Amino acid sequence: MKKLSVTESEKSIKKYEQEKVINRQRATLEYLQGIDRQAKIFLKRGIDTTAFNKFITDVKQSLEIVKDGILVNKGTNQTQRNLDVSASILDELNARVTDKKRLLQTYSRRVTTLNVQIDSLSTDPSLYALPEDSADIIKHIRRMYVTAKGIVPVDSALDKIATIIEEQQLKTDLLLFDINSTKEDIEIYSGHLSSQSFQKEFPFIWQDPIYSRPLKDIIKFSIAKETITLLFYVEDHFIRICFMFIMLLGSWYFLRALKKQLLESPHSNADNLVVAHPLPAAILITFSLFQFLFASPPFIFNFALWLPAAICLGIVFRSYISVYWQRFWAITTFLFILAGIDNMILQASRPERYFMLAVSIGGSIFMASLLANKKKSELKERKILYFITIFLLFEISSSLLNLLGRFNVAKALMISGYVSLIMGIIFLWVIRLINEGLVLASSVYKQPSRQLFYLNFNRVGKQAPAIFYIILALGWIVIVARHFYHLRGYAASVNNFVTMERTIGDYNYSITGISIFILVLLCSFFLSRLVSYFAAEHDVPNDTNGTRKKFSPGSWLLVIRIFIITAGLVLAFAAAGIPIDKFVIVLGALGVGVGLGLQGLVNNLVSGLIISFEKPVTVGDIIEFDGKIATIKSIGFRSSVAKSIDGANLIIPNGDLLSQHLTNWTMGNNFRRCHLVVGVAYATDLNVTQTLLTDLLKGDERILSYPSPGVFFKDFGNSAIEIELVYWIRDIKEYMLVRSDLIAKIFDAFKKEHITIPFPQQDIHIRNGAPKNDIS
Repeated sequence: MKKLSVTESEKSIKKYEQEKVINRQRATLEYLQGIDRQAKIFLKRGIDTTAFNKFITDVKQSLEIVKDGILVNKGTNQTQRNLDVSASILDELNARVTDKKRLLQTYSRRVTTLNVQIDSLSTDPSLYALPEDSADIIKHIRRMYVTAKGIVPVDSALDKIATIIEEQQLKTDLLLFDINSTKEDIEIYSGHLSSQSFQKEFPFIWQDPIYSRPLKDIIKFSIAKETITLLFYVEDHFIRICFMFIMLLGSWYFLRALKKQLLESPHSNADNLVVAHPLPAAILITFSLFQFLFASPPFIFNFALWLPAAICLGIVFRSYISVYWQRFWAITTFLFILAGIDNMILQASRPERYFMLAVSIGGSIFMASLLANKKKSELKERKILYFITIFLLFEISSSLLNLLGRFNVAKALMISGYVSLIMGIIFLWVIRLINEGLVLASSVYKQPSRQLFYLNFNRVGKQAPAIFYIILALGWIVIVARHFYHLRGYAASVNNFVTMERTIGDYNYSITGISIFILVLLCSFFLSRLVSYFAAEHDVPNDTNGTRKKFSPGSWLLVIRIFIITAGLVLAFAAAGIPIDKFVIVLGALGVGVGLGLQGLVNNLVSGLIISFEKPVTVGDIIEFDGKIATIKSIGFRSSVAKSIDGANLIIPNGDLLSQHLTNWTMGNNFRRCHLVVGVAYATDLNVTQTLLTDLLKGDERILSYPSPGVFFKDFGNSAIEIELVYWIRDIKEYMLVRSDLIAKIFDAFKKEHITIPFPQQDIHIRNGAPKNDIS
């Protein structure tokens, strides 16, 4: 028995070890099969070598175009426009190639991980431990064969793709090196030009050129560079461009709706400037204002916005200004087109210098003749004369510098003069159109309209705010100064100062971050106030149909304002890079102490939220509070404002609106039950009187037929029989008017029917004799 037990024990141990090995083998093979599936999915979704090679080819072609006029066909000197456009293209190429490089690195890490996993599992010693049973050996070998049949081609494919990725990484590294070296050369040239801005760069215009290149070749590579720049910028700012066009459609919709309202109004004139041509006016306003959404746009993108705006302005005031000034704008726009086309030629040539000189001198002579002409009195905007004067200074300076060989500064002055004139005039008319639109909207939309998203034009006003003029003035300065490239050195110094990281303790900050934090907070608070200001209702019209509004923007104003402020606070912390988690801890600690001292404020705030969601009252409701009837005008954070019938504004804490007894007449469709008591003499025929009063109640359209009015004999008074009239009116606001009219009608009817309304009287009885018990 002892030998048998030892033998069985050894068999059990051996069997356990074999089962353990078999289980490990199965698990390893299953894991290998799983890796095989992952690798196949990865290979199917892997890098598209064809698309990558096409991308590399396109980048190389763009890089060769960039080099033209800078490293190839240099000429005698560089032009700042060519360097600027080329630098922007190189920045975009560098960003895109870097993204591809990161993608390749991700693929490479994934391929390496899969290879390591396959190799480590394939060399697991447990796979090669064969069981003693021949049947188990056959099963194990079959499983290994099936697994190997799937793994081997995948392993080969992974090795192949790893080689391809390595080759592509090498291509991207070489391409990045070429891009960066070209960029360094451009920076050197730009620095050289900035340091010698007013020095002579080319021969005098009357001298023979040192270097000559066909203008056709210059135009060809200029078009290629400008097209690449425009396509890259549109791709990078596609969302903002879509937003601008959405705002364009919204402006067009608004102006069309305004024009429609004016046509329907008998006393309005739909021939006003802003609504005469809704689409051109919308393009003019939208393109002029929303160009500031785009940071550092290339000239060709700006030109694509300015030119339609200029053409649309000519359409808008075509029938408004005199023919002479229409001709002025047409010629100015044509000269602006010529200047813009010239500014997109990126390499200097003698024909271009003559063309620049012709555009500058021609524009100067034309503008000088305008200033000397007596037609200035016909101008609708006298401030245009200031922009014409600035234009003359720029163009005369450009002509002189061009003659003397200072090409880059001359070209900057030439295009800046035309841009300053065109954009100055456009901004003046945009302000005029906006103010005119506000005046018309204020006269047409007396109340917030669902059609225009409940915007309250009575609160917007009839003139754009002063800050709007300041923003446009600053925008005009930025647009003009953007063409002077030598100013960028000063801008770069300022930018380095405000973006430099500074340290306080463990926290790093910069002036830019703090400014962004403050700006985002201010914008959120301003937007919160703006929503409340524009959407709040001042005088809610009577609901003559007895139906309550299904939607009122004021009922959600508090929630919207809290959401805007909260979102602004989160965005401010995120934009400034301030860790939100630490702030939350400090805020939670302060919240306990502050909450104890501000229980009333917190109560009112929470009550305001409950009012916004539960809506026991909403903006526009007629309530009776503390014995006074008032209309809710706004629901704020702490308190609500209600306007009483005597004109006073009641400031009611939100907590009191919920905790005290409050009557909401609007929830009952503004219906109100009214009582009126009248007295008649004791000798009156009551049946006739009751019929007469009932007919009077039913004859008034303001009194509801259901519930039906009633006339009841109330009491025997000292001087009269008291009769009570009970009736319902449609609108509580008409309570006093209906009561007053009823009293007048009852008085006239009683007078006509000879029914007496007795006045209080008392009989006095006087005795002549003294009482018998009088001892006097």
